[in-house]
Amino acid sequence: MDEILASQLHIDFRTGVPSAIHGANSCASQRSACIALNRLRTRSILAADQFFAPGESVSIDVWEAAFARRASDWQLPLISLERMGIHHDRDGLRSSSKELPALPSGAEACPYKDFANGVVYKLFDLHSDGSLGKKLLLERNDEGEFEVQNRPAELRDTLEKLSVLNEAGAHPTEIVGLSDDGHYLVVKQPLAGPSGDFELDRDTAIALIRARTPAATRLRTRVAVAWVGGQTWLVGDLHERNIMCDGDGLPTIIDALIGPAPPLAMKQLAWLRNASEDARALRENRPLPERRLFDDVDDDLL
Repeated sequence: MDEILASQLHIDFRTGVPSAIHGANSCASQRSACIALNRLRTRSILAADQFFAPGESVSIDVWEAAFARRASDWQLPLISLERMGIHHDRDGLRSSSKELPALPSGAEACPYKDFANGVVYKLFDLHSDGSLGKKLLLERNDEGEFEVQNRPAELRDTLEKLSVLNEAGAHPTEIVGLSDDGHYLVVKQPLAGPSGDFELDRDTAIALIRARTPAATRLRTRVAVAWVGGQTWLVGDLHERNIMCDGDGLPTIIDALIGPAPPLAMKQLAWLRNASEDARALRENRPLPERRLFDDVDDDLL
């Protein structure tokens, strides 16, 4: 916790671990604390990754003890779902207390609303089908044209996505830890409200993460381009359920699919290079680059 000021954190009574998110309102210091927490907890989770699935010859009790020891070694928070108010019956079906009602599940996570404290907890199932949602890839199709593909995401991809979106300026997102049975990744966000004008709010939310939405991409899928952590990212899947309004009434991206821009695409797609340069200038608070006519023509069309 050396990277984080103690005054920025409080103990979340539901999870029992230090948290940077205090209610529905967000601020720059809260986001910076989330960035530091996410880095620490990502390292811890990935270090304990080999213990997520018990071996066939190891009893569940032995596996859980080994998992707990590994988590302790890496200071990985283990979260009791029972303490949070989330329960499983004998068939593995989840239910929750009236203080933590379930919201409609998305493609990746099951959210639970703590209205009294102005936050939402999300559970990502690590064992549902061997994958963890989707990630974006920009790659050539059979006709030789670049297109956006959705591919299964692994744990590392999802941790990276949560961290990148938070750092970019999307809805504040805190990686809390793993459930104590190793089955779920637990994430926390401030409570958000419905969007008003979706298209206008989406464009505003994209601008707030200092991203650019290139027009002439020849892609079937709309994507934004952001510069975060010294590299270019594609941001997509910005549908109505992923655009909401934060506690201050500002449009915000609560979830998205992301993927790094591949070097080959950066070399051959002028629109991607230009959007990347613009996004980097926005991130670094510099004027947008000036361009000559035809600078946006792709190399493979010349």
